[in-house]
Amino acid sequence: MIVRALRWLLVPIFVVPVVLLLLHGFGRDPQAIPSRLIGKAMPTFSLVTLDGRTMTSTELRGKPVLVNFWASWCIPACVEEHAALLEAARHYGSSLQIVGVLYQDSPSAARSFDARYGEPSWPTLIDPSGELALDFGVTGPPESYFIDGQGIVRFKQFGPLTQAVIADQVGRLLSAAAGGRG
Repeated sequence: MIVRALRWLLVPIFVVPVVLLLLHGFGRDPQAIPSRLIGKAMPTFSLVTLDGRTMTSTELRGKPVLVNFWASWCIPACVEEHAALLEAARHYGSSLQIVGVLYQDSPSAARSFDARYGEPSWPTLIDPSGELALDFGVTGPPESYFIDGQGIVRFKQFGPLTQAVIADQVGRLLSAAAGGRG
């Protein structure tokens, strides 16, 4: 009799925590991976672009920036994302600076990717040591960061960008910039 009563007491003790854990997990967005950089200054850098120009983080101040870590071997996610980035570049023009960062890939492979899927109007940085990726906390491509005109990281997207995510995040950055001027 006591064993039977203890059994019914033990079931809730084990089942309730498991159910709560599952409910917590199902309520979270799998793309929402926290970043220690949100609300902090973008990491500083000075790197060479695919076209041989040196670019620094200080050049990016003054307007919203989308930093996109990608690789030619990141198929199909980076291919899908590339189309969204090409559209964003056309749509936002000079009000948004897009910067690609080549992640664990070769410049020749990146050039072949661009030739096949569309030449970007934005610079692509070569990060041969992976130091910039480490500074941003990149876990793997594609991964993107939205940075305001003051150089503060405002949002991290793990996985491929979509036009909806770009429109939402760039809209927030442009609204904040317009509000800051007024």
